Amino acid sequence: MKEYNNYHVDNWRAEERYFTSYNALKENRNNFSIKLTKDILSGKYGFMCQYDRKTNADTVWSVIYDIKNKKIYRVEGNPSRKQFKEDTRLKFIQNYIL
Repeated sequence: MKEYNNYHVDNWRAEERYFTSYNALKENRNNFSIKLTKDILSGKYGFMCQYDRKTNADTVWSVIYDIKNKKIYRVEGNPSRKQFKEDTRLKFIQNYIL
């Protein structure tokens, strides 16, 4: 399938999203937090998930893994329009199995 891949076309604006996150993290290097992560994904630091819906492209879901506090946050839909919620399904499964 490599022969069909057009490396000159970035339909998902991956490079722009990379630099948005890179610059936001660099700018806030002493202030990493869940709020910062939500703000990055919501587009407060530049383009991340704000696709033009007229092109039939949009973000379906986003997730944040807080490993230090063993929490997961998810948003079903575009984080620039929807709110993150703590996802407790894994905790439920762990408690059920144990």
